[in-house]
Amino acid sequence: MKARIDKYFTDNYDELLEVARTAIDVSNRSYNEVDLVSHAYEYVIKKRHQIAADDIAKWVYQVILSHARWRTSPINRKILLKQTPFEGTEDYIPVPEEVGLDDISDKVELEKWYTNKKSLIELYRRKLEQQTNTKAKIQVLDKMIEFNTRNSRYLGKYFNVHYLSAYKYIKEIQDELRAFEAELNKYDNKNNINR
Repeated sequence: MKARIDKYFTDNYDELLEVARTAIDVSNRSYNEVDLVSHAYEYVIKKRHQIAADDIAKWVYQVILSHARWRTSPINRKILLKQTPFEGTEDYIPVPEEVGLDDISDKVELEKWYTNKKSLIELYRRKLEQQTNTKAKIQVLDKMIEFNTRNSRYLGKYFNVHYLSAYKYIKEIQDELRAFEAELNKYDNKNNINR
């Protein structure tokens, strides 16, 4: 599959750069189209076991268009968290760039959001460990995190069970996580805790 993906990117590289340039312009992002195409390549290679041979183009286009648009996508999160208030000019002379408080607060909010989600999942996992008969659910949660997927067919294939069984666990985990988050938010609001 990697050879097919490599061939697709090689054959369609100029077209992918044009699509990435358009996605960046529409989403008003500050990174280069080469970075976005490289990110799409890495992402598709990582997910290659989930992709059918006919769907390579669909996956690549979806990654380029959606990851440029979503503020919390992996490429946007990585770039936002590593961004500095200084950028080089064409001849690499550092020139200070004006950074508004909104940009900094956006970065802080993004980091807070990401940390809260990781903490929520960890608290939920510990809650599951204290309950009985949750070993299978914990294993599914761990693999969802490890493979960064909610695809029931992929996880069903991994665990060698029917995909509907995997779907049942995924759905339960998602519902319980939402309920757990609502419960924590209710507790925080009641006790004036600002996370």
